[in-house]
Amino acid sequence: MSRKSPITDLIDTWKPRKLLADEIGAKVQTVHKWAAAGRIPAEWQASVVEAAQAKGIKGVTPEWMLAVHRRVSTEAAQ
Repeated sequence: MSRKSPITDLIDTWKPRKLLADEIGAKVQTVHKWAAAGRIPAEWQASVVEAAQAKGIKGVTPEWMLAVHRRVSTEAAQ
């Protein structure tokens, strides 16, 4: 059984996901792909952090975003 990634959990705080897409200027299909992959491309990470902070989601910082992606990369390499 696989567990949801922290990125998927973060994206899922926007209901519907189109709200996040609209806030950061992305296509909703792109946001769905990020959620499925559990990763956000580097060029979008700052926008997502800013949107999360504006929404009042605690703990979502640039450092958190880097740590989550570092952990995902390490797990994928194993």
